[in-house]
Amino acid sequence: MTGTFRVVSWNVRSLRDDSAGVAAFLRSLRPDVVLLQEAPRLLGSSVANLRLAHRAGLRRTVGGASGCGNLLLVSRRVRVVDAHAVRLPRRRGLHRRGAVLAVLAVDGCRLGVLGTHLDLDPSARLDTASTLRAALPADPPLLVGADLNEEPGMPAWQTLSVGLVDLAADLGPTFPQREPRRRIDGLFADPAFQVERVLRPDPGPVTDHLPLVADLGAGQLPT
Repeated sequence: MTGTFRVVSWNVRSLRDDSAGVAAFLRSLRPDVVLLQEAPRLLGSSVANLRLAHRAGLRRTVGGASGCGNLLLVSRRVRVVDAHAVRLPRRRGLHRRGAVLAVLAVDGCRLGVLGTHLDLDPSARLDTASTLRAALPADPPLLVGADLNEEPGMPAWQTLSVGLVDLAADLGPTFPQREPRRRIDGLFADPAFQVERVLRPDPGPVTDHLPLVADLGAGQLPT
């Protein structure tokens, strides 16, 4: 629908469970913007991520190894104004963290997107959230998809989502996929977006998280 676009945020566990199943489910959702966490990031990851994008009917934009496992995919109707990956400094004993950042245009309206996966360690998690939010420009309106590794109300969750609407607040837990008990995945949007629908579909055991899906109106966004 003109003026409305679909965004997906999803942890795909490096495609270790069912890469074809992940691609098929993404294709069935017909998204415009996809923010993946734990996309392939090691040897051969570029080929794996390109194959995923092709199978899902999407374009690989930025990320994978360069984004420390964060990956941005977009549909053909989305114009990429700017996109880059961020690799944060290494921390002893912890996985290196990063993000994908982009300015996109949908039907002539611009939006900023951030995709990231926060740390298991609480102190590092908060520091990563603070660093990423401090680096973001005020414009255009922002959309954030993340595996936060903590639940709502905790410090990093509040820091990463400050000033944004928690789109999935009423949808329940997202992890683990088989018997969800914890809401550790978030999808947040600037209040300028018009929220049409938000879903937490179950793709089956193709990975260990449930995806978050939102249909957003772009009519009020700046051009």
